Amino acid sequence: MRRLLLIKITVLLSGILFFSSVSNKAQSLEETLNNLSNTFGAAYVEPIVSAFGSNLNSGWVSGVPSASLVGFTLRLKAVGIGSFFSDENKRFNTSGNFHFTQSQANFILQQNGLSSGPTYDALMTQLLRSQGWTVKMSGPTIVGSEDENVILTFPDASLNGIAETNLNLEEVTGFLDELPALPSAAIQLTVGTVAGTHVSLRWFPDIEIQDLGKFSFFGIGFLHNPGVWLNNPLPIDLAIGFFTQTMKVGDIFESSATQYGLWASKTFGMGISITPYAGLTMETSKTTVSYDYTYDTPASSVTSNLNLDLEGNNDFGLTVGANLKLAVLNLFVDYKMAKTSTVSGGLWFGF
Repeated sequence: MRRLLLIKITVLLSGILFFSSVSNKAQSLEETLNNLSNTFGAAYVEPIVSAFGSNLNSGWVSGVPSASLVGFTLRLKAVGIGSFFSDENKRFNTSGNFHFTQSQANFILQQNGLSSGPTYDALMTQLLRSQGWTVKMSGPTIVGSEDENVILTFPDASLNGIAETNLNLEEVTGFLDELPALPSAAIQLTVGTVAGTHVSLRWFPDIEIQDLGKFSFFGIGFLHNPGVWLNNPLPIDLAIGFFTQTMKVGDIFESSATQYGLWASKTFGMGISITPYAGLTMETSKTTVSYDYTYDTPASSVTSNLNLDLEGNNDFGLTVGANLKLAVLNLFVDYKMAKTSTVSGGLWFGF
């Protein structure tokens, strides 16, 4: 009980830290992304894309439906979820195409001893060419340190007179400042039992997050116990299931996630009881990241709207957990072992 309470408090505090860290930023996430072309924007947000997917695919199941043709099940569930970030999630290092702003091009030229004159003007025009340049970037991802800047390295040897130059992107730092886990919460309604089947709906009231916009999601899924069609009962309850969910965060993130798998559980006790459960799942997720990218050309400033379709690093997951029943009140906690590990916990009321 103490460990369960500690996990729930930790998830709650992580949520408070997450929303307070986002709300107190001097610069919004969209303003941060405004400085990154598509390759680097994708590398910067990748850790949170996988965490979104794992969160959406967690906390659905805390026990398998009974093998009953007809029964009465009505459960209202409050779920807290947190997907953890590893150290390798906090930094990125990649290369790709990039367009300079005039101030960035000016910095490169000054670092190479040029501040005015015909050579300066000619090289400035070349640096601002419309097709961009191949550069390297390294530094904190969206979950990296707020005290670090992303560093751009311009190594292109084809521009005569320009040596390799490092440029700090002061506008791009770790937006979530080494947040240990991405938290989320959900309300879930489960009804049944018909032919060994439960149907679940999941939602959360729309909330406004400063500098990100409105946060909302909706999901649906089912669990079916095939033991209902067998003449002899199985020693444990088994179920197959499918769940899908969509989520939107302002105008920047729109995610969808799907999972299907096999779950097992066994209840010990009457009235007050405990139900260990486990699930083996196959998961997928996708997030579209939309933002404006601004750069300069010799003729004018350009703002391009980018829509990045990113696949989450979500595949197989093994979940183990337990549900403690106290009359109509149930407490549950579980842990999913996957590429993005996730803890879920909460309580539900019902029968």
